Amino acid sequence: MATVEAHQHCSATVEQLLGRRVRYQKHKPGRHLSVERLPRESFQIETVHRFGSRVVLNDGVIVMEGAPTVMERGGRIALLLATGEELYLMTE
Repeated sequence: MATVEAHQHCSATVEQLLGRRVRYQKHKPGRHLSVERLPRESFQIETVHRFGSRVVLNDGVIVMEGAPTVMERGGRIALLLATGEELYLMTE
């Protein structure tokens, strides 16, 4: 999992993923990341909302307690939370 971070030149914000078509790859779970409603087929990131420290993508498909560090390399997007939780998506 550290390979994305080791070869990353700069990080992005969650808002920069708007309009991107992605597909779930894997995640490292925890209590601060909810992916229960995440479709296993490809989907487009259409909305990003912030409610205090919470970040909600696509009206609740992905819910994070805190803004993640977003890194992209070779068509793979990593959302890394300060709590150690991770979510990996592939771009379509």
